[in-house]
Amino acid sequence: MSTVLVKAPAGIYQGLSHDGVNFFHSIDFLDLPTRFAPAQPAEFVPEQLFDATVERPHEIALSISTPDDAKPGSDHPVVVYIHGGRFESGTHEDPRAEGTANARHGVVQVQLGYRVGFEGFVQFPGDEPHAYRGIDDCQVGLEWVQKNIEAFGGDPTNVTIIGQSAGATTALWLMRKDHYRGGFRRVIAISPCYPRHSFAQRKGTLRAFFGKPITRRSFEKASPKRLKRTFKLFRTRYILDMALGPAPFQPEELADVPVLLASTRDEFYHDIGGKWADNLKDSFFKRWIIKKTSILMGLRKESYDLWKFAADKIDPTRTMGRSIGDTQIRRWVAWAGDAAPGDTWMLEFTKTTKPALHCDELRYLFGVHTVDVRDEKKAETARILNNWVQSFIHTGKPEGLPQYRAQSEEDRRTVMVYNLETGEQTIEKGTLDYLYPAYPMNLEEMGF
Repeated sequence: MSTVLVKAPAGIYQGLSHDGVNFFHSIDFLDLPTRFAPAQPAEFVPEQLFDATVERPHEIALSISTPDDAKPGSDHPVVVYIHGGRFESGTHEDPRAEGTANARHGVVQVQLGYRVGFEGFVQFPGDEPHAYRGIDDCQVGLEWVQKNIEAFGGDPTNVTIIGQSAGATTALWLMRKDHYRGGFRRVIAISPCYPRHSFAQRKGTLRAFFGKPITRRSFEKASPKRLKRTFKLFRTRYILDMALGPAPFQPEELADVPVLLASTRDEFYHDIGGKWADNLKDSFFKRWIIKKTSILMGLRKESYDLWKFAADKIDPTRTMGRSIGDTQIRRWVAWAGDAAPGDTWMLEFTKTTKPALHCDELRYLFGVHTVDVRDEKKAETARILNNWVQSFIHTGKPEGLPQYRAQSEEDRRTVMVYNLETGEQTIEKGTLDYLYPAYPMNLEEMGF
């Protein structure tokens, strides 16, 4: 392992070079004098040397992986990865999305951090209705990429955002017409998740738990212990939903940007509450608790029987687990696929011998299994998927996949189903159709 220097407008960065890839870890791009300060870019110091050889996963920063021969003018495609974590955890050094495989394919990869929890997603008086500090952090990060990535061999005019879970929500929020600034050309949004109510609708609850006004000053002065206790109470109150995050989702407000959407078929089969309900003996109580909880989480009461019929055709043993995954993730994927103004494509991850769970796809999609080879079959299926994703990153069109929306009256919504265990790819029609009548897809019915 050796060191490498890159001179960029923001400064001189010393990174590490190993096995054909250059790594620059935990680069500061924000100036945050306090935890709850508005997002501001860090000062550019062109002649200052910055140590980017050490990971600082708990800080808000960005990391970069490049081919070892990348230099200004190489014009490699750029991927910006935004991590998930329910808007309460996560790091820019997410090992499941490590950039070695993409760099070996000639891609410059940026892993972008942002503030989570109260610091990133509590709205204060005077904040714009659709603005959140955590998302503004990502906006500043994208601007840093535009001004500096060419020095690392990347093409600032060919940027693809990949977001997973809360990161996919953030990516789609950055696509909003009131946020989009042209800093990326396309998006891969995997398992996005939105709160079912806005922060304004929950502000009174937070005020009751916090015991003080919801202002920047009161949160800045609060002790970490008090904030931690308040967050625990607030999160528990909304245990059947996302406690924090941008809302409401309005796909008609998205800019005309191509987007590849994805979800796993069995997103939250591993949820403890879902497993408890699904493992109950068949009884009136079991049927009642699953139906009642599903409706509480947002499924239309009048559509429950139709939804359950479709869900049981997929897997009759995990109705509650499917309800949680459909409510938290797949309803939004379906809605975005049908209503986003730009070109949309749809991908669904499955497995043969076990459920395909939330986050299962990450190490395959980023090719991590091809770098740290512990299982040859995983390496091969990861290689197939990563190569396929490269076609979208390089060309803007996923190879062999028709657009999701019907192209004719006879056509149905087209989905590529990718088996993470076998690498098999099949084109299926109408995989998500059962979700459209099951969930409200307008703000009035959703209670906004």
